[in-house]
Amino acid sequence: MFPGLDALGLGRLRMSVGYGRAKRHRPFSPVEVAEYLDKARREGLSAKASAALIGIDVTGVGRFLRLLELPEETQHLVDWGSRTGFIAFSAATEVLRLPSTDDRRLLAHEAVRANLNSKEIRQVGQLRIRSGRPIRECVDEVLGMRPTYKVTYVFVGSVGDPALQQRLAQVSQAERDGILEDALGRADLADVGGRLGKRFFTLVGDERFGEAMKKHGKGRLESTMREYIDQAAAPG
Repeated sequence: MFPGLDALGLGRLRMSVGYGRAKRHRPFSPVEVAEYLDKARREGLSAKASAALIGIDVTGVGRFLRLLELPEETQHLVDWGSRTGFIAFSAATEVLRLPSTDDRRLLAHEAVRANLNSKEIRQVGQLRIRSGRPIRECVDEVLGMRPTYKVTYVFVGSVGDPALQQRLAQVSQAERDGILEDALGRADLADVGGRLGKRFFTLVGDERFGEAMKKHGKGRLESTMREYIDQAAAPG
């Protein structure tokens, strides 16, 4: 049996990495898969054994585990496919080509802001390494190659309260996404999307969201969202 999972949990893990399943409806996020594989590794299960149990190859196990090398505040942004406000699994592996943690953090945030795909992230990384220029300049150069592009406004906040962090760590990514959706409704930000991690949350939206951030201030937005996330995550 797979460490930390019963038969039902193992089935959900297999469904999450199965190639034939719709990306938007996989039970676990890529980082949740990585966390289960990491737990198995720490409990002595080999990569080969883990791969056999969940139906992927050993190389795939390594790709998942590498996601845990991303800065913590960006890990919850990794999703199975490409969609606004998230980083596709394949794109996240391109972010990891940068050796610096700070550069990985900046590139991940810029990837969300500018809706970069895997190829564009690779180009930005190559520019950064070869030229030594700031990540933002490299992103702007790559974006300049597009006929047109849409900018997404991104806000990253921390949950803050250790007790709330503990509650969030005990539920799945899908449940945390539901909590964030509830909190956004309470905050009258229905047109804003994003994702809630264990210790951080990210909000994404269009120009209206950008104007709202300027009007209310980032500090007030963060404290408001913390309050509503706490309410939405409350037991019962």
